[in-house]
Amino acid sequence: MSIQIETIAGQQLPLPDAVRQALDYCNSGWLDISAAICDRILAAVPENTDALLVKGISAYKARNPEAAVPILSLALRLNQTSPDTAHHLGMALLLSGDLDRAELAFSIAMDARSDYAEAMTGLAEVCRAKGDVDGAYALLERAAELKNNYSPAYIAYSLMRFDRSLPPDARWNRRREARRDRPWLSMASLGNYGRFAQTVNEYVAVRLYADTYGMEFLTPDWVGHAFFDLDDPRLDPAVLPEFQGWLRSRKEFADGFAQRVADPLCNRDLFLGGSPVDAMVKARRADILSWLTPRSCWDRFLEPPVEMLRRRGRTLVAVHIRQTDWWNQDYTPLSLYLDWLDGLWPTLEEPVLFVATDEPKVVPEFARFSPVTKDDFPVRWEGLDYLQDFHVLTRADILAISTGSFAATAAALNPSPRMLLRPAPGNAALEAFDPWR
Repeated sequence: MSIQIETIAGQQLPLPDAVRQALDYCNSGWLDISAAICDRILAAVPENTDALLVKGISAYKARNPEAAVPILSLALRLNQTSPDTAHHLGMALLLSGDLDRAELAFSIAMDARSDYAEAMTGLAEVCRAKGDVDGAYALLERAAELKNNYSPAYIAYSLMRFDRSLPPDARWNRRREARRDRPWLSMASLGNYGRFAQTVNEYVAVRLYADTYGMEFLTPDWVGHAFFDLDDPRLDPAVLPEFQGWLRSRKEFADGFAQRVADPLCNRDLFLGGSPVDAMVKARRADILSWLTPRSCWDRFLEPPVEMLRRRGRTLVAVHIRQTDWWNQDYTPLSLYLDWLDGLWPTLEEPVLFVATDEPKVVPEFARFSPVTKDDFPVRWEGLDYLQDFHVLTRADILAISTGSFAATAAALNPSPRMLLRPAPGNAALEAFDPWR
């Protein structure tokens, strides 16, 4: 007879389903409910390693890594071959400041699974905390290669690339002091749960919200702060993200963004799981463009590609082709862009085509337009060349984008485009659009 667990009042589930429900609540930010379900499972099956793992994750996500350590340690003793348990134990130990034991836990995870990018990223944080910058860099580089959509690896690697790209005597981490007479919001998770453009949109949304209600916005080190000329007050790195009840906070944030409310979110850390609103508000366009201006110390990587393209033609046409998303396989057919270019090209004065893509195999399809790609740039920005692509898109005279937020954000930050196009629903055609609402 299978074991039945009463997970929430009046609901009986088989043991595997009860564990899945606990994990779902954990991922949805209902950490207290997740932990309670795990306690009921463990009351029935005291050494259930899956419930111990979920309970430990819930504990450190609830900003209590010290409580997570013994739970995850027991789970690992009971299942010594579990790389996931070793990784999460490493995370709890790292957040607790126990670097030596965190290093051991991450190493156990990587011994069990040599391509475990998450564990590599955790081990890199240990190396960096111990002063082994080169060791951290090598681990992050490998983690980013293995799993480039894993945001913590991407942000940590990118920040190290920024540091290594600086001209002598330059710095990117300029901060102003927070005003103590104002309420505040912070985002300890900023940059860790989404790629570059998604995070930029999340940043803009929260900054607009903070501005509306007269609040300070404290941020951690993230790619946007390194790239753009921002000076937001610094969030103490010891502050952990607030995951508890994040879906409710996300709704409250969206409500307070849409219209002014009497009791806005304030004096707390926010985790939104991506921006729940369209942040590119036309009425605030000038402000947003002023915030999202690249730092001048990066001009030596950003301006030479634009200058090279301008020397090759008078009309800069750019297309963004996205082909390798892990979450979305509904790619826009290349024929849509090629047919459009065939009709457009004869009408332009000395056109030059730039193709930004995550799949180099598509470039030969544009051969009749003599396309330029980042491989042709006179200077390469190692590890950050996607920002060179992004910058060229913000300077194009005519831009046709594909799905996703990367090129759509670049379109919004383009100060004076002649034409902006995107795929129409169902990929029926390319249609004009306005990235500002």
